[in-house]
Amino acid sequence: MPLAKINFRPGVNRETTSYASENGWFNSNLIRFRKGRPEKLGGWVRLSSNLIEGIGRSLHVWSSFAGAKFMGLGTQFKFYIEQGGGYNDITPIRATTALGSNPLTTGSAGSGVITVSAPSHGAVNGDFVTLSGATTTDGINASLINAEHQITLINSDSYTISTTGSASSGSTAGGGSSVVAAYQINTGLETVIAGNGWGAGSWSGYSTGYSQTTLNDSGGISNSDTSFTLTSASNFETASTTTSSNRTASDTTIPVADSSGFPSKGTIKIGSENIRYGSNVNNIFGDIIRGDDGTTAASSSSGDTVTFVGLILIDDELIQYTGKSSNTIDAGVVRGVRGTTAVSHSDGVVVKEANDFIGWGDASSTSAEVGSNIRLWSQDNYEEDLLFNAFDGTPYFWDQTLGVGNRASSLASQSGASDAPTITRRIMVGPKQHVLCFACNPLGGSDQDMLLVRWSNTVNDNIFDWTPTVTGNAGDLHVSSGSEILTAQKTRQEVLIWTDTSLHSLAHVGGENVFSLNMVANNVSILGPNAATTVGDKVFWIDRENFYAYTGSVQTIPCTLLRYVFDDINLEQNFKCFAASNKMFDEVFWFYPSASSLEIDRYVKYNFTENTWDLGTLSRTAWVDYGLHDNPRACGQNSSGTNFVYVHESGNNDDGSAMTSFIESSDFDLGDGEQFMFVDRLIPDIDITSSDSTASVNYILKTRNFPGDSLSTTSTNEITSTTQQSFIRSRSRQAVVRIESNVTDLTWTLGDLRLNIRPDGRR
Repeated sequence: MPLAKINFRPGVNRETTSYASENGWFNSNLIRFRKGRPEKLGGWVRLSSNLIEGIGRSLHVWSSFAGAKFMGLGTQFKFYIEQGGGYNDITPIRATTALGSNPLTTGSAGSGVITVSAPSHGAVNGDFVTLSGATTTDGINASLINAEHQITLINSDSYTISTTGSASSGSTAGGGSSVVAAYQINTGLETVIAGNGWGAGSWSGYSTGYSQTTLNDSGGISNSDTSFTLTSASNFETASTTTSSNRTASDTTIPVADSSGFPSKGTIKIGSENIRYGSNVNNIFGDIIRGDDGTTAASSSSGDTVTFVGLILIDDELIQYTGKSSNTIDAGVVRGVRGTTAVSHSDGVVVKEANDFIGWGDASSTSAEVGSNIRLWSQDNYEEDLLFNAFDGTPYFWDQTLGVGNRASSLASQSGASDAPTITRRIMVGPKQHVLCFACNPLGGSDQDMLLVRWSNTVNDNIFDWTPTVTGNAGDLHVSSGSEILTAQKTRQEVLIWTDTSLHSLAHVGGENVFSLNMVANNVSILGPNAATTVGDKVFWIDRENFYAYTGSVQTIPCTLLRYVFDDINLEQNFKCFAASNKMFDEVFWFYPSASSLEIDRYVKYNFTENTWDLGTLSRTAWVDYGLHDNPRACGQNSSGTNFVYVHESGNNDDGSAMTSFIESSDFDLGDGEQFMFVDRLIPDIDITSSDSTASVNYILKTRNFPGDSLSTTSTNEITSTTQQSFIRSRSRQAVVRIESNVTDLTWTLGDLRLNIRPDGRR
């Protein structure tokens, strides 16, 4: 029988159907193309076992004059300096406040929850505070109180903290007269809140900082199901307590034994009555609406159970619940509440926590948020010190000579500071060591100018001096088109600035003008603040329609995965998308959340030397290329959702576990597919490297008779480094081959594919 060599074109192509892409590659995961041949992607290991608080969204590496290496790392909660695998919290302090006499009140007996009275504290839910000066209170040791805590917000004047102690009596005030609260800067969002709150959807309500996940219930749920499973229900609240006195049907407050586990506003259930509340202070629910959600106001007795009523939005249906088991919502489920209709929902659909929902006819609230973005950071080093800021936030300075135990402080508060920006979208050290701020407040003003670029003085090497003078070179200019600067990216010769409608080049010209600004391209933008990366003299980025490169002019990059990516990407979470370079292999990644995901879970990759594309599944949220270190580093989540920093191109495993790496071909056939083909033998050509000579790579043959048929797996052949041939039996009009590995300590590079193929009839 004749041996047929099948040569597949380099790169993955999904711009057409599998059959129309004959003799090409159609799907992949964790591979790369090198010299036209697919091979397994390099592995990764954990930088250290130390955890970070939150999801890493920014990485930057630099070194001191003495050679000490540092890495800045920003999450939605914290900003760290990594050194030697340790993560040092340098998150700035926004306020330090004395709390007055005995500001602490314990919860119920045996509880470690403490309510903190702190008028006008300015914190948001999830913020971090460090208490000091407190005395032992109601049996909870002072050492447990005088520590860092994450805040659970009650209202603008109070919040709760959790300790590992146990209150002796409960409901006891204490702490002494010397309690001081040091508040870190407000935390940011983990997930993009798109549009104008709930008004962007079918309903007129709102939600502030709501949690999101996806439905994960083995095929979805029907309109009558009263139990359903989510991908993660960890942020969907449940709570229970008891009433502390008898109540009539007309009472306007509800005192309870312990309200510390309840949110600041929401709905509670006592018996069969739903009661909506607007405040939760000192174990009293106030601002209440009796007999809510069609229930009837009723009296209650002291000791009656009080349960928090959660509210979930799936598509246009609101669902009420009172309890959960792990990730399953399974208690007190009422479908189609508040005027909505119970319908069926498919797996993967977005599920939103809607406890702050306001429906038709309800009073509006001034606290409703208008589309909020996730916490992103920009950072750059000025010599051996670090400059950084949260997106549309205060620019900060960290002096490395003071050590990693020293927190950063605002740029404007530094000694010798003059007219330094107090709010900016992005900060960087530009040409000739000017510090640049983009979309910042103007000289003498406090409001953000979304098209303004400012730069510091370089005279006397004082980066804190932003005052234009005759003898200095600080200054500013406005971008001429668009409504806002979205981001900026350094190159070797210039700084590129994207607005919502155009791309501009900022170049240092010296003299009186210092910088010049020229439009490079109109009608082009960028998908998100971190969707561009620089490799040598090239800049690569993505917008909502195409991939681009800049090498002095803008070029659209032809992409064989364009349609697939833009059909797959969750554009509501566009701020999470980011570009990353891997200079070792001339590659650029774009990491993004897929259509059914709220967090990054996929990537598309471009080899700009070989002009090939591939794709895969990988959870990475920030990246920094090799240079200062020998390997790239990236923030990511493991299968358990724990956040780590990983060192890439290190070994062949997924942090010690096997990587599922594969490349799958498009359909191939005989001639134009008019005949059935019979395949009975495979001659592998693959370079397998492993310390285990029995370690194998699977060659999987899939077949179908018509393009519209589903693929059926005909054979799976385990190929080792010593396999000469493998026998199979397959009849079909069309076939697909998949090369896959899922074992540890193995890598492979694919050569040619040879099969024994002959025309055959159909038995």
